[in-house]
Amino acid sequence: MAKKKGKKEQHQLEVIKSVTLKSEESLNKLIHKLLEDPEIMNLIKLGSNRHAHLIKKVREYSEMLALQLNIPTKNDVANVAQLVRQIEEKLDAIEEKLIDLTQEAKKPESTKKETGTRKKRDKSEVKEKLIKDVFSTSPNNSLVTSQLLERLLERRKSSEKETK
Repeated sequence: MAKKKGKKEQHQLEVIKSVTLKSEESLNKLIHKLLEDPEIMNLIKLGSNRHAHLIKKVREYSEMLALQLNIPTKNDVANVAQLVRQIEEKLDAIEEKLIDLTQEAKKPESTKKETGTRKKRDKSEVKEKLIKDVFSTSPNNSLVTSQLLERLLERRKSSEKETK
């Protein structure tokens, strides 16, 4: 009984295999025939052009909707990412310059002895020069950067006035 069942299943598998091979072959012939037909190719071309046009419109409408709903667009996120990279580069440059300044400050001064107010003024001038140097030499110097620089300088001046 088990042998009859095994032969029957094997026969069914062979029939299925032959049917699928014949179906695949006939489908391939049909596809090739359709692809060779110029009318069908023109319809496919028109359909793909229409699809591309609709995708473009959907993108435009989604950007318009995002603007109305005050949701950042892909371009907005890319711009913010670029600004973050610029700020990181500037911070790295400031950090390197501060390290250099602290190392210079640790070096013993040879013969000069300055008063406390002169030292404070020199330090503030060095800090101001450092900030201007970092912000002015960085690539893509933008309005935001210049505004940030102005605010930092204003804070520094107001803090110096308060300490006096």
